Amino acid sequence: LEISDNIPDIMAFEDEDGSLILLVSADRYTAIHNWLQDFFSNQTKDIQIKLYDLSGEFNLDLADFTDSNKCSIQYFDHISILKRLWMQLNPHAMEWWQLLDIASKQSTELPQIPGIEDLTKLIFFSEALDSAPAGTILIVILPTPLHALKILGMAQQGPALIDQLLEPLLNWWDTTRQTLSAVEKILRLRLPSSQQLRLNDAWKGRLHLLQKTISDRSNHHFTLILDGKNYKPAQLRNRLSIAGMHRAIPHILIVEEASAEANVELENECRKGPITINKSISITHLAQEAKTTDEKRASNRIEEWDAESLYAKIFLPGVSKADLKIEQIDASIHLIFNGYCRSIALPKEFISNQCERAQITVGWLNLWFSHN
Repeated sequence: LEISDNIPDIMAFEDEDGSLILLVSADRYTAIHNWLQDFFSNQTKDIQIKLYDLSGEFNLDLADFTDSNKCSIQYFDHISILKRLWMQLNPHAMEWWQLLDIASKQSTELPQIPGIEDLTKLIFFSEALDSAPAGTILIVILPTPLHALKILGMAQQGPALIDQLLEPLLNWWDTTRQTLSAVEKILRLRLPSSQQLRLNDAWKGRLHLLQKTISDRSNHHFTLILDGKNYKPAQLRNRLSIAGMHRAIPHILIVEEASAEANVELENECRKGPITINKSISITHLAQEAKTTDEKRASNRIEEWDAESLYAKIFLPGVSKADLKIEQIDASIHLIFNGYCRSIALPKEFISNQCERAQITVGWLNLWFSHN
């Protein structure tokens, strides 16, 4: 996989099979268009590019890019994905659907469960990663920023995204089914097994791959393009804080037409963190020069845990200490800010220690834990 000589640094962000995964989200359609135009104008090699549009808008004019380059495009279509998933699930869990009297229904007749469209987006995303040949460039157009950050936060949960919703209910059903075994025989009922509703290995594998790709910032590259003209500096800082609360820190932050005050505030928040701030869209500034794997991972790190000194630092740009609440419950620490909650599982060395002091310095939350 090669790219023109004037952007040697782009290869610093590959996943383990050599594919290059580029994520982009923007407030304005023109910003997406300019980003893509800049990217394709720098392509001089015959490289296979797969473009996935997760925006769900269907009206992004991408033909200019796909027609003149070796590029295929797939659009996210919630109804089509739901139909395909229903065709896969229907025979697999037929006994359940018969019990619920929905076995004969079409996918369009199923109830519209809140949040299901975000889940189908992630399934679409995970299938794209799983099917991409080695050496392919994957470009993923995410929804607008606030929605994109939520999607990326969900992606890092992997199979737990579904298991956490279903597992308590399915475990309850297994226990209840055992107690109803006598009734089942008397009434000649056939109570279905919970195993039919558990994720199979193929689904788990794809969601694990998605989790690994998004959780490790060395496995992808995320460009976030905000509208600086219509947002005040405080609003821009708040939007940046949402990225931290969803653990979806961009590699490149571009704020179009931002005021001088906003630029200064954002640069102060990010100057000691793993974000590069650009004032204009340019693919030539995707990253710093290519680094070794260890150096690359260190430069992308957004959390650090020092077990010896029981000290941790977490990159949370835009978050103010005055409005941040910190709760430690069992083996997790919960950060609460402006209606968002980020839960972090504590490393085993920290579990028996209590967080006793916190400080925010230049975009980093510093935590000190007691020594027992």
